[in-house]
Amino acid sequence: MPTGVLTVVGPDNSRSFDGCTQPKTLWSCELPKELQDSVSPYNANQPTVAMQIQFDNNPSLSWNVPNGKPPPEPPSFEEMWFLGNTTDGVVSDDKAGEPTPFYISLLSSKDQTVGANMIEKRESGLVDRQLGVELPAPDRKDDGTGATARILPEVRQQPVRLFDRGLPTEHYGFYTYFRRTIYVRSLTTLNQTEAIGDVPLDQNGGSRETEADFLVTWAETRFHMKIWTNSAASKGLLAKGDKPGIEDTVDLTRPGTMPYPVTMTLDTHGGDPQTKFVWAWSIDERQRIDTLKPKFLSNDMSKGGTLVNPRINKNPSFGGLMAVRVVVNASG
Repeated sequence: MPTGVLTVVGPDNSRSFDGCTQPKTLWSCELPKELQDSVSPYNANQPTVAMQIQFDNNPSLSWNVPNGKPPPEPPSFEEMWFLGNTTDGVVSDDKAGEPTPFYISLLSSKDQTVGANMIEKRESGLVDRQLGVELPAPDRKDDGTGATARILPEVRQQPVRLFDRGLPTEHYGFYTYFRRTIYVRSLTTLNQTEAIGDVPLDQNGGSRETEADFLVTWAETRFHMKIWTNSAASKGLLAKGDKPGIEDTVDLTRPGTMPYPVTMTLDTHGGDPQTKFVWAWSIDERQRIDTLKPKFLSNDMSKGGTLVNPRINKNPSFGGLMAVRVVVNASG
């Protein structure tokens, strides 16, 4: 496993579902419009991901536990096992994977760092979690308007686990939860019989902040990264192609500086049922967010498979909830 600051540039958006909510524009695989130029010449659905991988050389093997304590708090071992046995399709009997001495931080740019590549001391602080029904306040800019919409998280020193050791599906991986946001002009599902499509301003990454009437928040969105270490026959690094690097830099030329194939997934499986909601706040003509009257929105998590342990009839013994078991039809 390499260490240091690494990049994934120009990833292919190879699979997406857009029918989990209505209108479909409440969820997007594209960067918000304000950030789309930052990945040029690549497309808006090919965001650059910068990460720092660190190695813990602590002789006490403090990493060899189910849960570390970085911000945000990692998922529980029980939930990792539950999702490994359902949504994530882990093949080996170790559905939650094996602990490793590696940690990943997701950075805002390749020029950022969280410290040395060798961890000498783990921090014990935790990010406070909202456990009541009160919704967390939106992030704001210095002028009081809403922060730029967020499609990817920034996390610090998340423990990496090894899955499917020795198998063709062997990979390092981790997942984390964050509040994903998107600006939109409309929350209304239009009458399909009138042959009217989605609101044009809301397509391809949502509305611009200055054009939006709502800020939609997807609490407990899951970001899942896999680093494939034994899949040369089925997964390879992306081809460089003929496009120059972002800002003509080598580190930001496809496929980036990560030497292994990487897949990244955004979904709404798992998470804390006490805070896992989708809601919208209204935005006035001065771009001020009205947090007094949230509008709760639906999310059909069974899209593409069978919902396992739904919130309404949850069984705590499962270790997690709201996963999807995907059935793949084999032929031959």
